[in-house]
Formats: sequence, structure tokens, C-alpha cells
Amino acid sequence: MPRRPRSERLRRTWPQRLLITFNVVCILGALVGAASLAYAKREVGQIDRVLLSQSDGFEGSRGLANDDPRNFLIVGADSDDGLDANDPARAGRDGGLVGGIRSDTIMVVRLDPATEQAQVLSFPRDLWVDIPGNSPGRINSALQFGGEQLLIDTIKSNFDIDINHYVQVDFAGFKDLVSILGGVPVWFDTAVRDKQSGLNATGPGCANLDENGALAYVRARHFQYYDEEAGIWRSDPTSDYGRVSRQQDFIKRVIRRAVAKGARNPVTLTNLVEVGIDNIRLDDETTPGDLVDLGLAFRNFDPETLQTFTLPVAETYRGGAAVLDLQTGEAEPILAMFRGTGDVGAGGTVSPAAVSVKVLNGTGVQDQASEASDVLATAGFSVEPPNSAVAVDRTEVRYAPGHEADAALVARYLYADPVLVLDLDATQITVVTGPDFGSVILEPRPAGDIPIPTTTTTTAVPADGGDASAPGTVESTTTTTEPKGFVPEAAPIGEDCG
Repeated sequence: MPRRPRSERLRRTWPQRLLITFNVVCILGALVGAASLAYAKREVGQIDRVLLSQSDGFEGSRGLANDDPRNFLIVGADSDDGLDANDPARAGRDGGLVGGIRSDTIMVVRLDPATEQAQVLSFPRDLWVDIPGNSPGRINSALQFGGEQLLIDTIKSNFDIDINHYVQVDFAGFKDLVSILGGVPVWFDTAVRDKQSGLNATGPGCANLDENGALAYVRARHFQYYDEEAGIWRSDPTSDYGRVSRQQDFIKRVIRRAVAKGARNPVTLTNLVEVGIDNIRLDDETTPGDLVDLGLAFRNFDPETLQTFTLPVAETYRGGAAVLDLQTGEAEPILAMFRGTGDVGAGGTVSPAAVSVKVLNGTGVQDQASEASDVLATAGFSVEPPNSAVAVDRTEVRYAPGHEADAALVARYLYADPVLVLDLDATQITVVTGPDFGSVILEPRPAGDIPIPTTTTTTAVPADGGDASAPGTVESTTTTTEPKGFVPEAAPIGEDCG
């Protein structure tokens, strides 16, 4: 499951970056009326600025229409500015970096105002890249070597992703945000802990994580959960991959919490915006109007539709140090989405006529695939000739990156309990029937019955020789829509947690 920061440094996590960004970008949409918009523009105008040249990688927002997609580079710098001297989050730090700062968290958030879609691409800190004008190194060293501009140029030269906006986040903002929200509730089926991050939550039950507990939770790399049957603590062997999965889940929890607490009314929003103002820096070309326009476009944003991606990597060594190499072929479909050259289908409206489907018989039941194909065709789908497949334990709906919404739509027409599976080689939506498959129905189930998957693509490497696999753990190279490591589930029916 988790990993934890190297002991000498506190590792900032990307919930803090993304959520503060959403405070300023998405939640601004709650403001209505000229007076509220004037307030937002005035307050956002006070944010510190980073001067960036019009380099090859930094496009800025000039030339973009209000409804054009744009990429935000979100950076969490390895700095504890803003924390009190006795703050527990300072434990184990060495007092700062010498000769510059490093980016602890790097991600690109792609927002499409026209469709209200949001995708997040996370870059592992130890990803080995070519750094323009310098020797190759870890991607998180680019900020230290040449500042914000070099990091942007590094992303452009290695991944061909253009950046329209730059956001750098201060550490203390995460704690301020959680404090304003009155904590973030998380249901744990059992007790969990991380001795190094300070996480310690009893279970089963609902734990309302305060600012210190939330920080310990999203930092947890040595995550453990209590096995009540065996009477022992078990470790999450996925380390950083489990941590990233929990962070992705936590992002949604905080956005839901913000909305539940009234983030869409001006009074609560004022506090949230002020947290962002105090703890972020923006590029010099992003105007208050840019953020307000985006906020208005995303005023009805549903956190459940947020897509999260992690680059597929493989562990290797450079000079005796463990680093990560990009798996180029597997990464291309993901990178294409953030370049604007690939399909991003997770949040848009999809009609059956736009979806190509192939049905494979995974049960051996005579004519099952052909009959299912006929009904799907009647429902309006473009259907490929059916075939047979190796047996599966449960009906699968396989899809290519960017076609999450297509897969979810097909699944709504199945009388089954399907699992949606990311397939990097897929050329259409493929249904593989399993023992749970009953039939295809002409009246689709409600959209909420089949949530659009958030996609994580990684090459998982077990860490620290963990002693047991937690729910959802994958211990080999794999691509899946299921979260990696220990990720808390929703509270049981009848239990209130949030």
C-alpha cells in the first residue's frame, strides 16, 4: 500500500495542490452577481506571481477562448514556509534545501470548460528525464536547477505537453484548508496507522481527520492496517502507489466536503479563496478573469468525474540510485489526452451511435455473444462481429484510455455486474461475458449505477517486502482501473460519515 517520504524530508502531497487550485479555479464558480465577481477578481489579483517567458513549453492563456481546454502545471515545492516552528509536520526535516528548492509534487491538471471535464496527470518524483541544458536527472530536480521555467521546458521537451497556467503551492495551505472544512471524514473498516507520518486512526468507524491527521494520512508511505482475524498489523506493500491512490480518493473527499460545507455560498467561499491566496503563486499571465471564467464554467463540477492518471514506469538504477524509466509505448495514449491530440471521453455526453462494441463469449453459453450483439445493435451501438474469449470470473467491459464514458455507457445496457477494465491496446469497447451476465437490456440503467472510472496506469513494484497484500493490491506490472493498495471504501449503508 503506501510509501512514505524519505525520512529526512517532508513530502507534500498533491491533494493540497489540487484542492487549493480548485478553491481558486473551480469553487470560484459559486460566486454569483457582479459584487461577488468583483470581489473574486480583486482577491485573486493579490496572489504572488512567477515571471515566465514565452518559452516553447509555456503557452500562457493568450489566444485561448473561454471554452478552450487548458493545462495547469501544479507544483508543490519542498518547503515548509508558513508552518509554525513547533508544527508536527516539521518532524524529521533538515531545515531546507541548500542552493534552491525541489518540486515535491508535479502534476498537470487539464480542464475543459466546454465539457466540464477535469483530468489529472501525476509525474513521479523519481522519473528520469532529459533536463534541457543540464545532465539527465530526476524530474523533481529541474526546479532546483533552473526554476519554474526549466521545469516547464523539461515537461515540454520530454512529453510534448504545453502549459497554459503555472501554480505553485505552499505547504501550510493544505492544513489551513482542512481546518476551514472542519476536518475530512473517512470511514475505516479497521484500525490504520503509519508510525513515520504520525497516522493513527482507530476503526471500524468514521474518523474525522483534522489538519494534522489529514496530513499524516496523505503522507503515509509505511501504511499499515490491522487484521482483526489474525490479530496482527499488515503493511501495504504498494508503497507510493497506494499513497497515490489514497491521495486521489482524498481529493474527491475534500471537494465533496467543501461543497457540503457550503463552498457554493459566498461566505464560506471567501474563507476558501483566502486560503488559496495566502498559499499559492501563479504565472504572470493568468488573470483574475481567467480564473473566474473557469470557476463559472466548473460551478457544477462533480468530483466523482475527476479522472486521475499516473504515468506507467519501470524501476531501474542510475549511478547506483533507484529511479523510474517511462514506459513510452504505454504512456502515449495518456500523454495524447494532455496534448489535446487524444480522446478524452470521461465526462462528455455519449450516444450509442458513437460507440463501437465487440462482444466476446467468456462463458461458453451457446449464442450468448451473438444474441448480445444483436440487442446492442438494436439499442443503437455500432457492433463488431462477436467471438469467443478465455473465461473470466466476472463480466468485463474493456476500453482504451479516454473512452471511460463509452465503457460506462455500454455497461449500463448490461444485465450484469461488470467491471470496467482499461486496455491500452483496445480499438473499441469490448464486452467479455462472465458468469454474472444475464442479457443486454434496451432501457439503460441510470448513469449513477455505473460510475465513470478514474484511471490509474502504473507499473507497480512492491516496496519494502510488505508482509501482506491489502485489498486492491497489484504486485506486478499491470494496468487497471481499480485503485492500488489500501483505499478506504464508502461507509456502510446506514452509517453516517460525511
